[in-house]
Amino acid sequence: MTGFFVGVLLALAAVSLGLRTTSVLIPRVHPFARLLVSVIIGTAFMMATLQVSDRYQVHDLGLGLLVSLSPVGVFDLVKWWYRYRRA
Repeated sequence: MTGFFVGVLLALAAVSLGLRTTSVLIPRVHPFARLLVSVIIGTAFMMATLQVSDRYQVHDLGLGLLVSLSPVGVFDLVKWWYRYRRA
């Protein structure tokens, strides 16, 4: 059960990283395409961060950093949905 919650928190962190990156790189595309690209980019960032933190044997630090981004992921998803509904 704990693994599920950690997975959800990491997914929210990935979405947050991805949406903030794509808002700068590709602002004018279809919202669902932007969300898909955001998930891919965010997952790549997340995996790179976890690999670097694991390489330097500070895995808990990297995991804590990403989990701390998860509330921002909720905000970014709500903001994305609100903008999608207005468009």
